[in-house]
Amino acid sequence: MACRCILALTLMAFFATAGLSQTPPDSELKSLAGYRYLERTENAKADAKDLPMVIGLHWSSSTPKEFGEYIAGFNIPVRIILLEGPYEHPRGGRSFYVRQPVSYYDMNADEKMAQLLSESEKLGKFIEAATALYTPKRKPVVIGASQGGDLSYLAAIRYGSLITAACPLLATFDERILINSGSFKKQAPIFVYHGEDDPIVRIADVNGHVKALNAAGYKIRLSTYPGTKHDISAEMKNAYLHRINTALR
Repeated sequence: MACRCILALTLMAFFATAGLSQTPPDSELKSLAGYRYLERTENAKADAKDLPMVIGLHWSSSTPKEFGEYIAGFNIPVRIILLEGPYEHPRGGRSFYVRQPVSYYDMNADEKMAQLLSESEKLGKFIEAATALYTPKRKPVVIGASQGGDLSYLAAIRYGSLITAACPLLATFDERILINSGSFKKQAPIFVYHGEDDPIVRIADVNGHVKALNAAGYKIRLSTYPGTKHDISAEMKNAYLHRINTALR
């Protein structure tokens, strides 16, 4: 996979201009199952019990607070858990894939696969731990953009029994993961959102992912956006917020 930077650079510039912090202070971050994260609630008090839950994963060189701007605006009571990538990024922000001493993007295909499986296993353990801690009324929805979207695919493919649905945005994954997918539980539907003019993750590749997932027995729906590149448009955001609102009611 190519290093994805267009979305990150555009949005980082916006937030810098707006005077907003790129990295939340440690006092705002909680820790659980090997991750740090921001916790927010919408349409409910912070100490409300049994809220539906959304777990969000940012793009490369981003932060939970930055991605949180795109996981906001629900019309139901909801708890939002925004994970922080565990690795420092050379441009600032965080990454869900290792960047030093060897970057994930410089690894060969087998090394990348090993990293993907390792990171998806960590995410699966976090989903279990967060579900046990917060006892949501339904299993959580996982949503991620770009790099975080890759892991959202993997959450549904490998850990579908733990979630209500997955929403990968601007994302891709290694289809070799599907070779042994017969042993996975495939309950969670996958709702994919992608720009038709994305120069980093080509729409043709995404169409191939949808075809491969359908063939493997997964429930998947693709929504595409003409004129949208490696970015989250207002139309895309409205669509996935509506989908998650519906899934968690």
